[in-house]
Amino acid sequence: MMRFIALAISVVLASAQAAPAGPWLREKGKGFAALSGNITQEKDTSGAAYFEYGLRETITLGADLFYGIDRTLQQSGSGIVFMRFPISEPDATHKWAWHAGIGARSQNTVITPAVEAGLSWGRSIKIGERYGWAVIDSSLNIPGSGLETRIKLDGTVGLGFTDHVKGMAQVFMTHQGGEIFAKFAPSVLLVPGKSSYTIQIGLEIPIQGEGDTEFKLGLWRDF
Repeated sequence: MMRFIALAISVVLASAQAAPAGPWLREKGKGFAALSGNITQEKDTSGAAYFEYGLRETITLGADLFYGIDRTLQQSGSGIVFMRFPISEPDATHKWAWHAGIGARSQNTVITPAVEAGLSWGRSIKIGERYGWAVIDSSLNIPGSGLETRIKLDGTVGLGFTDHVKGMAQVFMTHQGGEIFAKFAPSVLLVPGKSSYTIQIGLEIPIQGEGDTEFKLGLWRDF
């Protein structure tokens, strides 16, 4: 299974258009928004919203929101407002950036403040005549009493197939409560005409830890 995932990541991957997170900062006055919803065959559901806006050439303001409810009506949520800053030079092949943020986490009736910090790496790639990119995002999220510290490590590699059809494959890893959870998430990205919107259709498949396969539908927009 792990060999299959490694092979898939190297050949099925993301768009040349910037995706959520990563070390690339938004241009001043430019922004990005992504909305998505997930559902399993057992009707576990979740929704996420991600926003970025370039305050300055060296500062990107963002927000990362999540809410989920499972088949037993157990609920969880998180919301972080963050600022991202560059580490590498603008023309560097290997891009590095870090972010810091504050917000809250929730589990059913428990709601607590949270702080977060993270490091991102990325670079452009080329396969044949197609261009894409590779990204690794990491974060440490520390909540107040009542909830557990969360460490995340996410990987994305990308390639654009045509101007209107792109692909994306990701691996999401989370360490929380002494356990490691991992998912493999392939997606197709569709760009209608000359639209500033992108439609994401994909799956999130558990490869370690509990959980069921989720169907994902998302909408991205640059503004």
